[in-house]
Amino acid sequence: MQILGGLSRKEFLKKYWQKKPLLIRQAFPDYESPISAEELAGLACEEGVESRLVMEQGGEEPWQLRHGPFVERDFTSLPESHWTLLVQAVDHHIPELARLLDEFDFIPNWRIDDLMISFAQTHGSVGPHLDNYDVFLLQVQGSRHWHINEHDYSDDDLMPGTELRILENFESEQDWILEPGDMLYLPPAVAHHGIALDDCLTFSIGFRAPIQKELLSSFAEHLDEYTDDVFYSDPDLSLSEASGEIKAEHLEAIRELMISSMSHSEMFNSWFGRFITDNSSNEFGYESGELDEDDFYEQFKEIGSLNRNGVIRLSYIDYDESIKLFIAGNEFSLSDSYLPLVSYLCSSHLIEYSSVIDLCDEDAALDLVFKFYHAGYFFLDD
Repeated sequence: MQILGGLSRKEFLKKYWQKKPLLIRQAFPDYESPISAEELAGLACEEGVESRLVMEQGGEEPWQLRHGPFVERDFTSLPESHWTLLVQAVDHHIPELARLLDEFDFIPNWRIDDLMISFAQTHGSVGPHLDNYDVFLLQVQGSRHWHINEHDYSDDDLMPGTELRILENFESEQDWILEPGDMLYLPPAVAHHGIALDDCLTFSIGFRAPIQKELLSSFAEHLDEYTDDVFYSDPDLSLSEASGEIKAEHLEAIRELMISSMSHSEMFNSWFGRFITDNSSNEFGYESGELDEDDFYEQFKEIGSLNRNGVIRLSYIDYDESIKLFIAGNEFSLSDSYLPLVSYLCSSHLIEYSSVIDLCDEDAALDLVFKFYHAGYFFLDD
């Protein structure tokens, strides 16, 4: 599928990624959503599913924000227009939507965050706003009128008195009406405002942008768990005439002590692989596979495929002669003979039996896949 229109993946990354917006007509022609608006509302009623209702009108105040989980009467009491339901990480619950993310494999999969779905009735909107991450907005049902502005906004431009980060004086510089199958790419910090022209379903494929504080905090925890303490030392200390002074060389030595903690590349790589695939904060876990090894092989071959749990993240680091595979915050050391199989497992949510046995020694491949099935990372679905 050519989801970038006439652009090659290389052209898109060079000209548009994190640089400027791109409208792609019929990126996903004839795409049919595996979830209806009613089913989306049902998902928003489940515990542990992050969901929100935004009511521009008809609430207790303008731009009222309500958080789920919801109950049926929350939806039956809604007005006929000017509201939007947003459900986060729907790909964690519906395998077909997890597989949709594989279409974006021209971007490293550790950068993908989740697939959010919004359903809006006529004039529904979440207001003009901006995000600090890249996003592809795929129109799936109905029509939405998108307006954008590439002006540099700050917190001073936000509307007071609302939980939503809505821009108070947004002016449209460019606009498009998206029909089913159309997709709009927006880099970080591009202000946008989407207004439903009728009942519409929009998929938002968002990308992770770890912040510096988050990275440093996680790395510090990793150091505490996996390395011994290294104490500051100053064997070449010079005589100081003022004992209260922190000299430049002292500061440089402290800075070097801290920076040196990242200089051990294998330890640093191990931390990042674990960190970026960790899903321990997700409330939806995964159950261990119940079949024994022989029954699993038989079922896998008969069905022909298995699914990756949508909650699971997989990435790997290639060390030429060995591989480090990271799954759900766990680390596995493998020989380089597994590289084609590992690359395939990381790039596909639907794991085909024929591909597994073609990409690696059959016994070794099936043994590895069974191990991940038994851990709950993969599941069979007939």
